[in-house]
Amino acid sequence: MASEVGIVNTALQLIKHSKQITSLTSGTKEANAAEVVYDETRDFVLDMHNWNFATRRQKLGRLSGSGDSPIFEFDYSYQLPADHIRAVSIHDNSDGRGRLVYSLEADRVITDAEDVYMIYIARITDPNAMPPTFRRALSKLIGSQLATALAQSTSLQQMLYEQFIDQDLPTAKSVDSIQDFPTDLPESDWITARYGNQVYARPGDPPA
Repeated sequence: MASEVGIVNTALQLIKHSKQITSLTSGTKEANAAEVVYDETRDFVLDMHNWNFATRRQKLGRLSGSGDSPIFEFDYSYQLPADHIRAVSIHDNSDGRGRLVYSLEADRVITDAEDVYMIYIARITDPNAMPPTFRRALSKLIGSQLATALAQSTSLQQMLYEQFIDQDLPTAKSVDSIQDFPTDLPESDWITARYGNQVYARPGDPPA
């Protein structure tokens, strides 16, 4: 089974470090260095792409306590999910269509809509829920972070980071992106102005 320890030990192998860890909290020099960077680095990689495995859908709960309503401009506040990393799209209907005027402030969505449905990237903490290519990319970036702390090598840090950017991250994105049919994202204002509200057939759609 995949584990945080396994991800870190792969990172230690990448920097050719002779010692492995048995726990992020074991108190060794290696464990302490990894514990400092692990959570932040994991969330950083999650934030870099609309990962299918990390995508979640939720109807947000409206906040109704004293002082929860926005002071001006918008009427309502909604609580972001506790595992929220980044919003993918926000709608006022369960069809997931159309645009919604809103603002993300602190841990809330503020808007005039009476219902809010959100697609977002969640904080995934269980390595078994991460694809192997994502775990490999995460190990590579953690290795880059540990290269200076444990190997005292800025050149190794740079090399591993470049491999992460040029090889591991694109591979993980590519593998993740072919898992299902692409999601229709809202058209930009430029597309709407240029082509209007034309409807384009997708593979498998019945004739218009």
